[in-house]
Amino acid sequence: MLELLFLLLPVAAAYGWFMGRNSVKHKELKGRASITRNLSSGLNFLLTDQEDKAIEQLLELLDIEAATIDTYLALANLFRRKGDWDKAIRIHEKLHQLKLPKPKAQQIQFELAKDYFSAGLYDRAEKLLVNVVTSPVLAEAALKQLFSIFIATQEWHKAKLYSAAVDNTKSHSLRIAQANMQTEALKQQAILTKDSLTELATRYAKAIRPKFELAQLALSQNDTKLAASALLYIVEHKPKWAADILPLLQQCELPSEEWYQLLSNLANKHQNITAVVLLACWLTEHGSAEAAEQFLLDKLKQQPSIRLFQQLLQIRQQQSAPAAEVLSSVKELVNAYLDKKSLYSCRNCGFTTRKHYWLCPSCQHWESVEPISGIDGR
Repeated sequence: MLELLFLLLPVAAAYGWFMGRNSVKHKELKGRASITRNLSSGLNFLLTDQEDKAIEQLLELLDIEAATIDTYLALANLFRRKGDWDKAIRIHEKLHQLKLPKPKAQQIQFELAKDYFSAGLYDRAEKLLVNVVTSPVLAEAALKQLFSIFIATQEWHKAKLYSAAVDNTKSHSLRIAQANMQTEALKQQAILTKDSLTELATRYAKAIRPKFELAQLALSQNDTKLAASALLYIVEHKPKWAADILPLLQQCELPSEEWYQLLSNLANKHQNITAVVLLACWLTEHGSAEAAEQFLLDKLKQQPSIRLFQQLLQIRQQQSAPAAEVLSSVKELVNAYLDKKSLYSCRNCGFTTRKHYWLCPSCQHWESVEPISGIDGR
């Protein structure tokens, strides 16, 4: 009898293993059925505009199934685009609690930081982004988001903390932003000096702002040599800015021949309206009014411009007293028209304005608002 029991032990073990395996499979199937049921229920709530119930139902699934994270990220981003920041935050915060690989965890942190930023919770967003700037994939986007926070809070000095991180990226726009925000910090702290601006202008050579501020400061201190050097660099590399740079360069009192060559290059090679107007003035002073008038007429045929026509009227008024009275009313009409025209345009978003901004009020890009060129341009 005892031998018979020993013979039955393997059979009992095999039966136990078989039943146990079936039990695990049954639990897995039951779990999957529950997930499917909850998912279907959540989607049904979404379809019937019961978003709060839908979110509760779908968030419950995160405790069971973490393989659908991308789906949840897409859903949260959809809520953020709709302006439902609280719903997006709830989903991203739930995802943030999961134990995930570092790249995925940083992605969720970045998305949650964008939610916080949209909701005006800048301090929370900043704390998350500080960890994301080390990501090789998200560093550039995280830095741009951080800079958006510093712009909103006007904490310009914080940008300098990320100078090394910016240098590690290939982003041209981040370097321009860094140069401008450090300049803003210097102005805010009232420590704007020629040395500090020279350092910024050297480090961020492609940025206009430090050189422009340096030239203005140098002119205020009668350092025309330093001012001219900074302004000539800008106009050489950014000829479109000549409309704002040339009036300042006039104060530097460049040698007559050098001034003429500069204006000729900008007028003929770059078709800059301001340069054409100033060159006509130079011809009037060093040649004759007739030569200046003929020059403007030739340019008007090649490049029709209301501003050039305005300058032509002015020269003709100076030439003839009888003509001055007749042309006076025409000049008033032209001036009234030009007084309403925009002088600057953002190359990034198309925003137009009569006032210059270093930071576009519309798209928040630095140094994208440039002088307008063309028929009504400068």
